[in-house]
Amino acid sequence: MTAYKAQKTGVLSQDTWRKIKHGNANISMESLNRICAILHMQPEHLIYYESNGNEEKEILEKFGK
Repeated sequence: MTAYKAQKTGVLSQDTWRKIKHGNANISMESLNRICAILHMQPEHLIYYESNGNEEKEILEKFGK
């Protein structure tokens, strides 16, 4: 799928396409679902968790673990 086709068909917005192009992972679950449908893939095939020790520690402390 090209950016032009994604935008013209309304499958993905210009903003979503721009985010993907620039490596910004802050897209909606709806956009992720649409991308998975287009590619016939599951989310785990497209994204991965990258541990950041300090951030993970802060989150777990706030969560009470």
